[in-house]
Amino acid sequence: MIQARQSGADAIFACTNEEESARLLREQGWKQPIIGETVLTSSKVIELAGKAANGPVAHVGLTVEAPQLQAWYKKFQAAHNTVSDHNGVKGYTRRRIPEASIENAGRFDRKAAAAAVGNSCFSAKHHPGVLVDVCFDDQGDIDRESFMTEVRGGKAVVVVVAETLPALNKELVL
Repeated sequence: MIQARQSGADAIFACTNEEESARLLREQGWKQPIIGETVLTSSKVIELAGKAANGPVAHVGLTVEAPQLQAWYKKFQAAHNTVSDHNGVKGYTRRRIPEASIENAGRFDRKAAAAAVGNSCFSAKHHPGVLVDVCFDDQGDIDRESFMTEVRGGKAVVVVVAETLPALNKELVL
């Protein structure tokens, strides 16, 4: 942080774990924007950093604050009597995508299901357990819409840029 302050930088990009992110926010003395990824605006960092957590902006792949995930989040809270964060959404999604790929493969076969993921898309409309539309390239890399969040009043909120950040490959048909 000393070097960042001395550099005269207009912003800092923070990519650290939860404890270090919270420490950065509590101890930084930085007046310019702090930008990061999912962890920076996570509920754990907000809890650890307290009021110092307000202000950072982060790019997140999945967040319970996203409007399209609110129904799932409310059901999760009711069923488990606890809150969730991006990890809960990722865990749920991690289970539903294989189910959808087995369905697309037409049989319960590990190799066929794996092949059904590559160069394919799974839409929330056609696969009810899938929470957001998602595509995978031939290497299995994920492509889906994502979000920008900012911590305001001790809570991460989805920031409306112009729209939700779209998936990169618009040619893939859901």
